[in-house]
Amino acid sequence: MRYTALELTRSAAAPVETMLTAAKDLLSGPLNPLANTLPGRIPVAALESVIRLIKPYHKQGYDYGTFEFNGQPVTIQETVAVEKPFGNLLRFERAGGNPGAPKVLFVAAMSGHFATLSKDTFREFLPDHDVYATDWVDAKTVPVSKGRFGFEEYISYLIDFIEHIGSDVHVIGLCQAAVPALCASAIMAKTNHPARPKSLSLLAGPIDIAVNPNKITKYVEYFPMGLVEKLAIQTVPGGHAGKGRRVYPGVLQLGAFASLNLTMHMKKHLKFFKDVALGDDASAQKHRDFYNEYMTVMDAPVEFWDETLKRVFVERLLPKGEMTYRGERVDCSAIRDIALLTLEGEKDDMVALGVTEAAHSLCSSLSDDQREHHVQPGVGHYGIFNGSSYRREVAPKIKAFIQARAD
Repeated sequence: MRYTALELTRSAAAPVETMLTAAKDLLSGPLNPLANTLPGRIPVAALESVIRLIKPYHKQGYDYGTFEFNGQPVTIQETVAVEKPFGNLLRFERAGGNPGAPKVLFVAAMSGHFATLSKDTFREFLPDHDVYATDWVDAKTVPVSKGRFGFEEYISYLIDFIEHIGSDVHVIGLCQAAVPALCASAIMAKTNHPARPKSLSLLAGPIDIAVNPNKITKYVEYFPMGLVEKLAIQTVPGGHAGKGRRVYPGVLQLGAFASLNLTMHMKKHLKFFKDVALGDDASAQKHRDFYNEYMTVMDAPVEFWDETLKRVFVERLLPKGEMTYRGERVDCSAIRDIALLTLEGEKDDMVALGVTEAAHSLCSSLSDDQREHHVQPGVGHYGIFNGSSYRREVAPKIKAFIQARAD
């Protein structure tokens, strides 16, 4: 019922958006002699600010196409390497081939946003690596007949994807995906799987949230699970291929993320208003590009949301040595020849310092020369994945770590 009410609200807002957009286009068009003046741009800024709050947002494309790298044009071809109901394995291949390039698998989080949120993260590796990425599917588009998708199914997908890519792949787990990426690596290491990763890089992932409790930890600790589930879980209504599937709506996850930095988001939207009013088109477009992606959300299957919340955040099964996969314990000490790199942001208010680094104590069989930890100064959660610090320091550090382990 609540899901249906949300969709009805969106439908009711559609004609309002159309009317406001028409007014904005008229005021900013060539027929308005004040269009390029401050008095003319202020109402345009106000209209667009309101439009961006009520408009629907749809999944963005990767759209790498051709870009310049070291003064040379690089063209990227996107293909679906493996197609599955709840997620695909994408390959971003350099046109003309890239012989000898290290193979990298980015494991994107399934936490309300599409994997396209990380497209700038992938971009830094495209010219000199053979890049693969998980591309998770919006659960409301998956028919109930396709079955469940929980925490263990997520791990199974990762193992299947790694097997498809073949030996010598380097896995990079982003945020929430760090935990299943570590689990998949440990499971493959335990059986000496020939396609097990050469290295594993974990960026700002919740390996052990008890290491350094923060406000997210407190929410998990004090909010009754039954109440959380009652408030959060909804059923996909008619009109979608996934009708009847129980999901955790992406809009709720977006609200949770935004609430952690509400003041920051308000300041950014106020700055956007000023940028449009003052005619700073470049800054305004950066805001549009970011929020076009950030506001685009996907629903998660209830099984995955529920099991991740309980296994990772409430019960902390992995650091306790109690995580299981298909009835067997996940033993990170089985990792003996998969080099481990962990990366954290100094000012991360979502995944606190030390939480990702905890993976090293779990992977106790690795020697000192097989492990490395890095804290990026001055960046928050998103700064470890995107932005100037990521481009200048984080991505090169991951590349160097991979190159040192490449054949």
